[in-house]
Amino acid sequence: MIRIIIGISLVAVVRASRYEFVFYNQDIFENCPQILGNKALHDLMNMSEITFELFEGYLSVVGNATLVWEGVEPTDRVQGKGELYKFQRGTWQVTPLSMVISDFCKVQFDPKTMWYQHWGQHIPLDERKCINTRGHTYHFEPFNVDTIFDYPMNIEGRHKIIFELMAYDQWNKRRPKTICIQVVGEIIKVK
Repeated sequence: MIRIIIGISLVAVVRASRYEFVFYNQDIFENCPQILGNKALHDLMNMSEITFELFEGYLSVVGNATLVWEGVEPTDRVQGKGELYKFQRGTWQVTPLSMVISDFCKVQFDPKTMWYQHWGQHIPLDERKCINTRGHTYHFEPFNVDTIFDYPMNIEGRHKIIFELMAYDQWNKRRPKTICIQVVGEIIKVK
């Protein structure tokens, strides 16, 4: 009997709620105000041939994007950093949800990573070069990114996600141009 009660309690604790991320900006990607002259995703890719369209529950992506990151070489190591912030008490607060990837090029097309699942798998095999390959074009297969997700704790509220990409040369010296992409929205409980 006690095992059943413990089992039911564990299931109740682990059970996730369903949430939706609702974008504040129709353009999706915003400049990072802490980096002067930043143009968000446009510093990384020419976005003139790609379309993002918001629907209930997903973001549709169609088109091509050419890599335009200035001042990097294909041999550079790219470090990626992502952090989730929550707007509380009139200011943005860092949450425990963050990640640092010391060599993004090694994991960009790894099927076990979230990058691959949400983005990389939609790039044809013969076009899979790292994001530090200026002039290279990705011809994306049309795909959708779910904006509805399950999470085991209450995460409702206004949030922003900040992604930063930094390139390092063969001597591990940081390149001057940092790519910074910010996405702001509201996370609402849907179930």
